[in-house]
Amino acid sequence: MLEEIQRAQAKDIKRPPQPGQQSELDKHRRSKIAAVEKITGRPLVLYGSACTAPGKNVPGQMLMLDFSDKIGFKTVTEKIDPANLDILVHNPGGLAEAAESLVQQLRGRYSSVRFVVPSFAKSAATMLVMSGDEVLMLPDAELGPIDPQFVTNNGVSPAEAILEQFQKAQKELQEDTTKLPSWMPILAPLGPSLLVDCAHAIDLAKSLVKNWTKTYMFRDDAEAELKSDAICAYLGSHANFKSHARAVKIPDLLPLGVKVMDLSTQPDFALAVEELYCCIDILFSNSPVYKIFENSKGDTLVRQQQQVLIPGPLTRK
Repeated sequence: MLEEIQRAQAKDIKRPPQPGQQSELDKHRRSKIAAVEKITGRPLVLYGSACTAPGKNVPGQMLMLDFSDKIGFKTVTEKIDPANLDILVHNPGGLAEAAESLVQQLRGRYSSVRFVVPSFAKSAATMLVMSGDEVLMLPDAELGPIDPQFVTNNGVSPAEAILEQFQKAQKELQEDTTKLPSWMPILAPLGPSLLVDCAHAIDLAKSLVKNWTKTYMFRDDAEAELKSDAICAYLGSHANFKSHARAVKIPDLLPLGVKVMDLSTQPDFALAVEELYCCIDILFSNSPVYKIFENSKGDTLVRQQQQVLIPGPLTRK
Protein backbone atom coordinates (compact mmCIF):
# COMPACT_ATOMS: atom_id res chain seq x y z
CA MET A 1 0.00 0.00 0.00
CA LEU A 2 2.75 2.43 0.97
CA GLU A 3 4.68 1.55 -2.17
CA GLU A 4 1.60 2.35 -4.29
CA ILE A 5 1.36 5.79 -2.69
CA GLN A 6 5.10 6.42 -3.10
CA ARG A 7 4.86 5.58 -6.80
CA ALA A 8 1.96 8.01 -7.19
CA GLN A 9 3.93 10.71 -5.35
CA ALA A 10 6.95 10.11 -7.59
CA LYS A 11 4.79 10.61 -10.70
CA ASP A 12 3.43 13.88 -9.29
CA ILE A 13 6.95 15.10 -8.56
CA LYS A 14 8.15 14.16 -12.03
CA ARG A 15 5.14 15.68 -13.76
CA PRO A 16 3.32 18.11 -11.42
CA PRO A 17 -0.42 18.39 -12.16
CA GLN A 18 -1.60 21.60 -13.76
CA PRO A 19 -4.35 23.68 -12.12
CA GLY A 20 -7.63 21.81 -12.47
CA GLN A 21 -5.92 18.48 -13.15
CA GLN A 22 -6.10 15.44 -10.88
CA SER A 23 -2.86 14.47 -9.23
CA GLU A 24 -1.76 10.84 -9.26
CA LEU A 25 -2.35 10.74 -5.51
CA ASP A 26 -5.92 11.94 -6.02
CA LYS A 27 -6.49 9.29 -8.69
CA HIS A 28 -5.06 6.63 -6.40
CA ARG A 29 -7.32 7.63 -3.48
CA ARG A 30 -10.39 7.69 -5.72
CA SER A 31 -9.50 4.26 -7.06
CA LYS A 32 -9.68 3.02 -3.48
CA ILE A 33 -13.17 4.51 -3.11
CA ALA A 34 -14.14 2.70 -6.31
CA ALA A 35 -12.65 -0.55 -4.94
CA VAL A 36 -15.00 -0.39 -1.94
CA GLU A 37 -17.94 0.39 -4.22
CA LYS A 38 -17.12 -2.65 -6.37
CA ILE A 39 -17.45 -4.88 -3.30
CA THR A 40 -20.67 -3.34 -1.95
CA GLY A 41 -22.43 -2.39 -5.17
CA ARG A 42 -23.30 0.93 -3.51
CA PRO A 43 -21.92 4.46 -3.98
CA LEU A 44 -19.52 5.65 -1.27
CA VAL A 45 -18.53 9.16 -0.23
CA LEU A 46 -15.75 10.22 2.13
CA TYR A 47 -16.27 12.56 5.05
CA GLY A 48 -12.92 12.90 6.75
CA SER A 49 -11.28 15.25 9.23
CA ALA A 50 -7.63 15.41 10.32
CA CYS A 51 -8.61 14.82 13.94
CA THR A 52 -6.06 12.04 14.48
CA ALA A 53 -3.19 13.36 12.32
CA PRO A 54 -0.16 13.85 14.58
CA GLY A 55 1.30 17.34 14.70
CA LYS A 56 -1.54 18.91 12.71
CA ASN A 57 -1.57 22.54 13.85
CA VAL A 58 -5.24 23.26 13.17
CA PRO A 59 -7.72 24.83 15.62
CA GLY A 60 -10.03 22.12 16.94
CA GLN A 61 -13.21 23.86 15.82
CA MET A 62 -12.06 23.66 12.18
CA LEU A 63 -11.96 19.87 12.38
CA MET A 64 -15.42 19.48 13.84
CA LEU A 65 -18.78 18.59 12.37
CA ASP A 66 -20.47 21.91 11.61
CA PHE A 67 -23.07 23.52 9.36
CA SER A 68 -20.54 24.22 6.59
CA ASP A 69 -20.30 20.45 6.06
CA LYS A 70 -23.62 20.64 4.21
CA ILE A 71 -21.76 22.24 1.29
CA GLY A 72 -19.32 19.34 1.19
CA PHE A 73 -22.06 16.73 1.21
CA LYS A 74 -23.96 18.57 -1.51
CA THR A 75 -20.82 18.66 -3.65
CA VAL A 76 -20.19 14.92 -3.46
CA THR A 77 -23.79 13.65 -3.58
CA GLU A 78 -25.49 15.79 -6.21
CA LYS A 79 -24.43 13.42 -9.02
CA ILE A 80 -25.21 10.26 -7.00
CA ASP A 81 -28.72 9.03 -7.67
CA PRO A 82 -30.99 7.86 -4.88
CA ALA A 83 -31.74 5.66 -3.10
CA ASN A 84 -28.57 4.05 -1.63
CA LEU A 85 -25.55 5.74 -0.11
CA ASP A 86 -22.58 4.66 2.03
CA ILE A 87 -20.59 7.30 3.95
CA LEU A 88 -17.11 6.74 5.36
CA VAL A 89 -16.82 8.91 8.48
CA HIS A 90 -13.69 10.01 10.33
CA ASN A 91 -14.61 12.93 12.57
CA PRO A 92 -14.25 14.06 16.22
CA GLY A 93 -17.80 15.42 16.55
CA GLY A 94 -19.12 18.95 16.86
CA LEU A 95 -22.60 20.47 16.91
CA ALA A 96 -25.67 18.30 17.52
CA GLU A 97 -27.71 20.83 15.58
CA ALA A 98 -25.36 20.51 12.60
CA ALA A 99 -25.66 16.72 12.76
CA GLU A 100 -29.45 17.15 12.66
CA SER A 101 -29.14 19.36 9.58
CA LEU A 102 -26.90 16.82 7.82
CA VAL A 103 -29.31 13.98 8.58
CA GLN A 104 -32.19 16.00 7.14
CA GLN A 105 -30.12 16.74 4.04
CA LEU A 106 -29.05 13.13 3.47
CA ARG A 107 -32.33 11.49 4.38
CA GLY A 108 -34.23 13.88 2.17
CA ARG A 109 -32.45 12.24 -0.78
CA TYR A 110 -31.47 8.69 0.25
CA SER A 111 -33.72 6.05 1.80
CA SER A 112 -30.88 3.65 2.59
CA VAL A 113 -27.79 5.11 4.26
CA ARG A 114 -24.96 3.15 5.85
CA PHE A 115 -22.00 4.58 7.76
CA VAL A 116 -18.52 3.06 7.51
CA VAL A 117 -16.24 3.81 10.46
CA PRO A 118 -12.62 2.76 9.90
CA SER A 119 -11.20 4.40 13.02
CA PHE A 120 -12.89 7.30 14.78
CA ALA A 121 -16.36 8.92 14.89
CA LYS A 122 -17.07 10.62 18.19
CA SER A 123 -19.72 12.71 19.92
CA ALA A 124 -21.91 14.44 17.30
CA ALA A 125 -20.31 12.20 14.66
CA THR A 126 -21.60 9.22 16.67
CA MET A 127 -25.04 10.84 16.56
CA LEU A 128 -24.73 11.14 12.77
CA VAL A 129 -23.71 7.49 12.50
CA MET A 130 -26.76 6.47 14.55
CA SER A 131 -28.98 7.87 11.79
CA GLY A 132 -27.84 5.07 9.49
CA ASP A 133 -29.69 1.91 8.57
CA GLU A 134 -26.52 0.07 9.53
CA VAL A 135 -23.05 0.82 10.92
CA LEU A 136 -19.99 -0.93 9.45
CA MET A 137 -16.86 -0.83 11.63
CA LEU A 138 -13.34 -2.17 11.55
CA PRO A 139 -12.57 -4.11 14.76
CA ASP A 140 -10.51 -1.30 16.33
CA ALA A 141 -12.86 1.50 15.25
CA GLU A 142 -14.62 3.48 17.92
CA LEU A 143 -17.65 5.65 18.46
CA GLY A 144 -18.17 7.69 21.62
CA PRO A 145 -20.63 9.10 24.15
CA ILE A 146 -23.13 11.68 22.93
CA ASP A 147 -23.53 13.64 26.19
CA PRO A 148 -23.23 17.38 25.41
CA GLN A 149 -20.17 19.43 26.38
CA PHE A 150 -20.25 23.10 27.39
CA VAL A 151 -17.47 25.67 27.17
CA THR A 152 -17.23 27.39 30.56
CA ASN A 153 -14.80 29.80 32.18
CA ASN A 154 -12.81 26.80 33.36
CA GLY A 155 -12.70 24.96 30.04
CA VAL A 156 -14.98 22.31 28.56
CA SER A 157 -17.32 20.53 30.97
CA PRO A 158 -19.96 17.83 30.47
CA ALA A 159 -23.49 19.20 30.77
CA GLU A 160 -24.41 16.33 33.04
CA ALA A 161 -21.47 17.09 35.35
CA ILE A 162 -22.50 20.75 35.60
CA LEU A 163 -25.99 19.73 36.70
CA GLU A 164 -24.62 17.12 39.08
CA GLN A 165 -22.32 19.63 40.72
CA PHE A 166 -25.17 22.10 41.20
CA GLN A 167 -27.34 19.41 42.76
CA LYS A 168 -24.47 18.49 45.08
CA ALA A 169 -24.16 22.13 46.12
CA GLN A 170 -27.90 22.32 46.82
CA LYS A 171 -27.78 19.21 48.99
CA GLU A 172 -24.73 20.30 50.97
CA LEU A 173 -26.03 23.82 51.54
CA GLN A 174 -29.41 22.54 52.71
CA GLU A 175 -27.57 20.48 55.31
CA ASP A 176 -24.97 23.08 56.27
CA THR A 177 -25.24 26.74 55.21
CA THR A 178 -21.76 27.51 56.57
CA LYS A 179 -20.37 25.88 53.40
CA LEU A 180 -21.74 28.72 51.26
CA PRO A 181 -18.44 30.68 51.11
CA SER A 182 -16.70 27.57 49.74
CA TRP A 183 -19.35 27.04 47.08
CA MET A 184 -19.71 30.67 45.94
CA PRO A 185 -16.63 30.72 43.63
CA ILE A 186 -17.95 27.58 41.94
CA LEU A 187 -21.60 28.63 41.62
CA ALA A 188 -21.07 32.28 40.66
CA PRO A 189 -19.88 31.66 37.06
CA LEU A 190 -22.83 29.39 36.20
CA GLY A 191 -24.86 32.27 34.80
CA PRO A 192 -28.63 32.73 34.59
CA SER A 193 -29.45 30.05 31.99
CA LEU A 194 -26.59 27.53 32.02
CA LEU A 195 -28.41 24.88 34.04
CA VAL A 196 -31.49 25.04 31.83
CA ASP A 197 -29.31 25.04 28.71
CA CYS A 198 -27.52 21.92 29.97
CA ALA A 199 -30.81 20.10 30.56
CA HIS A 200 -32.11 21.07 27.12
CA ALA A 201 -28.87 20.00 25.40
CA ILE A 202 -28.96 16.59 27.07
CA ASP A 203 -32.57 16.13 26.04
CA LEU A 204 -31.85 17.25 22.46
CA ALA A 205 -29.00 14.79 21.93
CA LYS A 206 -31.01 11.86 23.26
CA SER A 207 -34.22 12.78 21.45
CA LEU A 208 -32.46 13.15 18.08
CA VAL A 209 -30.74 9.77 18.34
CA LYS A 210 -33.93 8.11 19.57
CA ASN A 211 -35.92 9.51 16.66
CA TRP A 212 -33.29 8.54 14.07
CA THR A 213 -32.79 5.00 15.31
CA LYS A 214 -36.55 4.41 15.50
CA THR A 215 -37.12 5.87 12.04
CA TYR A 216 -34.20 4.34 10.14
CA MET A 217 -32.19 1.63 11.91
CA PHE A 218 -35.21 -0.06 13.46
CA ARG A 219 -37.70 0.65 10.73
CA ASP A 220 -40.47 -1.98 10.92
CA ASP A 221 -38.96 -3.45 14.11
CA ALA A 222 -41.58 -4.26 16.76
CA GLU A 223 -38.99 -3.45 19.47
CA ALA A 224 -37.91 -0.13 17.94
CA GLU A 225 -38.96 1.94 20.96
CA LEU A 226 -37.23 -0.34 23.45
CA LYS A 227 -33.98 -0.54 21.48
CA SER A 228 -33.88 3.20 20.81
CA ASP A 229 -34.38 3.97 24.49
CA ALA A 230 -31.57 1.60 25.44
CA ILE A 231 -29.15 3.19 22.96
CA CYS A 232 -29.93 6.73 24.14
CA ALA A 233 -29.68 5.81 27.81
CA TYR A 234 -26.27 4.24 27.27
CA LEU A 235 -24.64 6.69 24.86
CA GLY A 236 -26.20 9.78 26.43
CA SER A 237 -25.10 9.21 30.03
CA HIS A 238 -21.89 10.84 31.25
CA ALA A 239 -22.12 8.64 34.34
CA ASN A 240 -21.61 5.55 32.18
CA PHE A 241 -18.27 6.74 30.81
CA LYS A 242 -16.84 9.34 33.24
CA SER A 243 -15.06 10.89 30.24
CA HIS A 244 -16.34 12.12 26.89
CA ALA A 245 -13.28 10.69 25.13
CA ARG A 246 -13.99 7.05 26.07
CA ALA A 247 -14.37 4.50 23.29
CA VAL A 248 -17.58 2.73 22.33
CA LYS A 249 -16.73 -0.36 20.28
CA ILE A 250 -18.56 -3.16 18.54
CA PRO A 251 -18.93 -5.36 21.67
CA ASP A 252 -20.53 -2.39 23.47
CA LEU A 253 -23.03 -1.80 20.66
CA LEU A 254 -24.23 -5.33 19.98
CA PRO A 255 -26.06 -5.86 23.32
CA LEU A 256 -27.98 -2.62 22.69
CA GLY A 257 -29.38 -4.00 19.43
CA VAL A 258 -27.41 -1.60 17.21
CA LYS A 259 -27.22 -2.92 13.65
CA VAL A 260 -23.44 -3.00 13.43
CA MET A 261 -21.28 -5.14 11.18
CA ASP A 262 -17.75 -6.16 12.14
CA LEU A 263 -15.94 -5.74 8.83
CA SER A 264 -13.38 -8.37 9.80
CA THR A 265 -16.08 -10.94 9.01
CA GLN A 266 -15.66 -9.90 5.35
CA PRO A 267 -11.86 -9.77 4.83
CA ASP A 268 -11.92 -8.33 1.29
CA PHE A 269 -14.27 -5.58 2.38
CA ALA A 270 -12.19 -4.83 5.49
CA LEU A 271 -8.96 -4.64 3.47
CA ALA A 272 -10.53 -2.25 0.95
CA VAL A 273 -11.70 0.04 3.78
CA GLU A 274 -8.31 -0.13 5.51
CA GLU A 275 -6.49 0.84 2.31
CA LEU A 276 -8.85 3.74 1.70
CA TYR A 277 -8.45 4.98 5.27
CA CYS A 278 -4.67 4.72 4.90
CA CYS A 279 -4.87 7.05 1.87
CA ILE A 280 -6.88 9.58 3.88
CA ASP A 281 -4.54 9.40 6.86
CA ILE A 282 -1.49 9.99 4.65
CA LEU A 283 -3.24 12.92 2.94
CA PHE A 284 -3.91 14.61 6.29
CA SER A 285 -0.42 13.92 7.63
CA ASN A 286 1.46 15.18 4.55
CA SER A 287 -0.56 18.10 3.23
CA PRO A 288 -2.34 21.28 4.41
CA VAL A 289 -5.72 19.51 3.97
CA TYR A 290 -7.67 19.16 7.22
CA LYS A 291 -11.12 18.14 5.94
CA ILE A 292 -12.22 16.28 2.83
CA PHE A 293 -15.45 15.29 1.09
CA GLU A 294 -14.96 13.06 -1.95
CA ASN A 295 -16.50 10.45 -4.22
CA SER A 296 -15.06 8.10 -6.83
CA LYS A 297 -16.35 10.29 -9.69
CA GLY A 298 -13.79 12.98 -8.88
CA ASP A 299 -16.16 15.37 -7.10
CA THR A 300 -14.22 16.72 -4.15
CA LEU A 301 -14.31 19.51 -1.63
CA VAL A 302 -11.25 20.01 0.56
CA ARG A 303 -10.60 22.52 3.28
CA GLN A 304 -6.98 23.32 3.89
CA GLN A 305 -4.75 25.64 5.86
CA GLN A 306 -3.34 28.64 4.11
CA GLN A 307 0.39 28.22 3.76
CA VAL A 308 2.38 31.37 4.41
CA LEU A 309 5.95 31.43 3.17
CA ILE A 310 8.25 33.37 5.48
CA PRO A 311 11.41 34.55 3.70
CA GLY A 312 14.67 33.80 5.41
CA PRO A 313 17.21 36.43 6.33
CA LEU A 314 19.11 38.07 3.52
CA THR A 315 22.76 37.12 3.34
CA ARG A 316 25.49 39.07 1.65
CA LYS A 317 27.83 37.20 -0.62
